[in-house]
Amino acid sequence: MFVNREEELKLLHEVFSSGKAELVLLYGRRRVGKTRLLLEALKDFENSIYLLADLSESILDIFAKEISRKYGFIRFANWEEFFEFLYSRASREPFIVVIDEFQYLYKVYKPWVTVLQRWWERLKETSIKLVLCGSIISAIYKVGVGYGSALYGRKTYEIEVKPLRFLDARKFFPSYSMEDAVRVYAVLGGIPRYLEEFDPERSVLENIETKILKPGAFLYNEPYNLLLEEFKDVHRYFAILLAVAQGYTKFNEISSYSRISPNKLPKYLGTLERVGILERKTPVTATKVKARTTRYKIRDCFYDFYFKFVYPNRSAIEYGAYTLNPEELEQHVAKVFQQEVAVEAIIELSKRRQLPLKVSRIGGWWHRGEEIDVVALDEQNSRMLLCEVKWGTLKKREVHRLLRELASKAEAVDWRKERRKVHCMVFARRLEEKAELRKELPVNTSAFDLLDLEKLS
Repeated sequence: MFVNREEELKLLHEVFSSGKAELVLLYGRRRVGKTRLLLEALKDFENSIYLLADLSESILDIFAKEISRKYGFIRFANWEEFFEFLYSRASREPFIVVIDEFQYLYKVYKPWVTVLQRWWERLKETSIKLVLCGSIISAIYKVGVGYGSALYGRKTYEIEVKPLRFLDARKFFPSYSMEDAVRVYAVLGGIPRYLEEFDPERSVLENIETKILKPGAFLYNEPYNLLLEEFKDVHRYFAILLAVAQGYTKFNEISSYSRISPNKLPKYLGTLERVGILERKTPVTATKVKARTTRYKIRDCFYDFYFKFVYPNRSAIEYGAYTLNPEELEQHVAKVFQQEVAVEAIIELSKRRQLPLKVSRIGGWWHRGEEIDVVALDEQNSRMLLCEVKWGTLKKREVHRLLRELASKAEAVDWRKERRKVHCMVFARRLEEKAELRKELPVNTSAFDLLDLEKLS
């Protein structure tokens, strides 16, 4: 399936149709759908070539063979001749060149980026559209992202392809209930290649058992292998991710569990943040980052699932002695429902004007033992929404109780107390007697469930 990506496709079409030279860096984690996106974008442009790089010493011969299929026989003795061909072709007419996994060229031939830099001074006078696509994020940052990188000041566009949102990932499983769609998302996240692995004719638990918890299955060693490719000192990164997945989310807790000293830990945390695996979280109302209120979470649902259930139980899985505990799985699903699905629901409801604010910031909130699942801020209009999230079925009296508790917690949230307007909300897996409940709700309160979210998709 090719789901969503309308904005990325529109941007690529604009780039490919422009009347000037374009140097585009497109990147994102593996399996997120970058190649499929590029191939979809190229369908409408005849004068284009897609090249897939690898670690082969004969990659120039491979490129020449691919180009020869479309433009007639050609050979490249070196990279100078390759870029000479691009320059010659693009000087006559618009020419689109996509180099996928381009970071391998840098690994095989270190001066490659320098050669590109030099040639771009000539290529930018043509109508070439050169797209460099990469997956190994640590290498991408060295070559193309940020001040001081080789492509800094030369890129015309930088596009990060991100995982699908829940409502888009849900489209892979139209026969599943919304509840099971949340369970799938909690396990696999929004990575299209992983979603394609699950069989919609089987239950979620059956899919987990056969597609993840089975030695030899594609997903069984996936995070393990990707991390080995991404990092050199991989065991330290494994220790950190294992700590966070097990619930040790504060700096000192991670240091203690991973046995990485506090003076060395920031380096590894920073790297995991930079490549998009780990995320540093602070209360959404915080104006300064403070160590005592900072928590870390694994951004990717599948990495989180893997280091919670697969990696620490690999020996038992290999011997066929491990069974996934359904209650523990539901606890994991509940966390993703709170941190990911509820946040998406609030943003969507806000866009559809079913909530009285325009979300500018959103996230969790905690302070001195008090916590609120989700707090959304409308900074322009000084509106604040407090949301309690429950992965369960709620009766009317439970919803009213939760709304009262939220209203009392609002006093502890130090944000524009003099002029703000507060709205309290409950978001649940299912609400009983929903029509009657909504008639009884006090002013500045609301209640939604998964069925309401499904109507927005």
